[in-house]
Amino acid sequence: MLTRKYGDISAENLRSPVAVIGLPGIANVGRASVDTIIEVLDATHYMDLFCDDFPSRIAVTDGISQFPKSALYIYHAAPDEPHDIIFLTADFQPSSSKGVFEYSDFVVKHFVNLGVKEIYALAAYEQNYDSFFDHFPKHPRVFVSASSPSTLQRISEIEGTVPIVNGVINGANGFIPAWASNMYNIESGCLLGETLGVIKIDFRAAKIVLEIIAKLLEINADFDILEKHAERVTEFIKWVKDEVDHQGPATGEGEHPSDRYIG
Repeated sequence: MLTRKYGDISAENLRSPVAVIGLPGIANVGRASVDTIIEVLDATHYMDLFCDDFPSRIAVTDGISQFPKSALYIYHAAPDEPHDIIFLTADFQPSSSKGVFEYSDFVVKHFVNLGVKEIYALAAYEQNYDSFFDHFPKHPRVFVSASSPSTLQRISEIEGTVPIVNGVINGANGFIPAWASNMYNIESGCLLGETLGVIKIDFRAAKIVLEIIAKLLEINADFDILEKHAERVTEFIKWVKDEVDHQGPATGEGEHPSDRYIG
């Protein structure tokens, strides 16, 4: 793993730091969440990571190319907030299981060196159509898992959260918190915003996930900048519902398990 630093931070200069990660995945809920909270809190970009297991693709926007990377940001807490926060975002996730292991260990070791005691991943919980529309248009639920009963209870006490009963969490968004817990004894959790896989970027789910993490970490922030984006997602979901209703009930073969997250 190669790095490029833009500033130095150390454990001695941080106050009870926690880490929050959000990498691309289903409906890009995780990345949209972390990119938004970085903007809202005006967190400082201090390091880039370059992983040789990222896809060999170069993104081009308005003619300008960008090499794929992960980025780390630091937010120094206000006097009435309990935690400095380190944020991790990325252009991609590692492509292989080996890459996920190596990437996760590198990231978690960095957090350990900074004195991080808690890590939270923000990501997506993909529902099948029936389960999703049974709840829609209410606020998306945030499905949660944690490394210990005490952490799970603390998260689950926040309104709008639902503990995951059974399922799997694939990809680095799930693996990093679990690796941190099992190998480095760091408390961790996953907050997965309820979504549909057909949504490209689910700002509706991202907004709810951010409101939950803000309550959990006692952050003074609001996420109104996502409101218009969330409204457009809601309109798209209504269109999807109309299409599904018009086509009739789905066959069991094409449905996704409701208690499963991928990405």
